[in-house]
Amino acid sequence: MEKINDIPSSPLDLILFPAWVHKKLSFRINGLIASFLFVGAFDMLLHRNFLEIGYFKGNAMELALRLVVFTCLSFLLGIVDVLCTMVPISDFAKMIGKRSERRINQRMPVVLMKSYALSHILFVVPMILYFYSGIRWGEVNAASSQQIRLLFSVILILITVLPYFQLGVIYRTISVRTQITSFWKFVLILATYFWMRICSGAITYVEDMFLRIMASLP
Repeated sequence: MEKINDIPSSPLDLILFPAWVHKKLSFRINGLIASFLFVGAFDMLLHRNFLEIGYFKGNAMELALRLVVFTCLSFLLGIVDVLCTMVPISDFAKMIGKRSERRINQRMPVVLMKSYALSHILFVVPMILYFYSGIRWGEVNAASSQQIRLLFSVILILITVLPYFQLGVIYRTISVRTQITSFWKFVLILATYFWMRICSGAITYVEDMFLRIMASLP
């Protein structure tokens, strides 16, 4: 039988986070509030350059209204993103646990939702560079400086490979917090990959709808 939490330290701890971080993800539902807000704000701020469109400008009253609307819509978007993405995966995990006779805590969905929120941290730096560096990435070509072309290549590579590391973060949470066998963990993470790709279109649609609401503000 595999030993739960029997995960040695490795260089991947830097990307997938150490096992103790995954152990700290609690079963308490109230901790999901921060997860919803973080994921929603991430989706909004790193979907479009808010500084470029001048959203956070205006007098004190207008700015306060925009901040309140942004916070509320970010929270709602986070709920949609986290629940739609991870609840079906969590149900699938519980089904696998029952089928393979490996006990899974009934509140495991809470931990997986927090793990999903945690995985977004991987994208913060490259996405901020992409959207808020002020560089017109669409205009980068052979005539651009070597530093700009190198930075563009690094960001492009990171944005391409980080979704797989995001799956790795969720996989590590499953490894640390459950006794599911390696085969079923692989099945679960494969299902997660395809389900996240399906959900991304729906989440993008909601993002665009919320951005249109914010664009209509005075």
